[in-house]
Amino acid sequence: MTHQKKILVIEDKEHLANGIKYNLDAEDYCVTTVADGRSALAVLEKNESPINLMILDLMLPGMSGDAV
Repeated sequence: MTHQKKILVIEDKEHLANGIKYNLDAEDYCVTTVADGRSALAVLEKNESPINLMILDLMLPGMSGDAV
């Protein structure tokens, strides 16, 4: 039995986040999208199973990708 790889996409531009999610969903990844750094940290803290990959925009509102 194979488990889906989990990917967290942190992107504040909705059209880009949706496009990335669409393409990764098509490849059978489990994708979560958030629009800012604080939300990304919240997802990482509450996730019981680890995130396998994070796609992180560096120019985010409020908290930069570097700070995340």
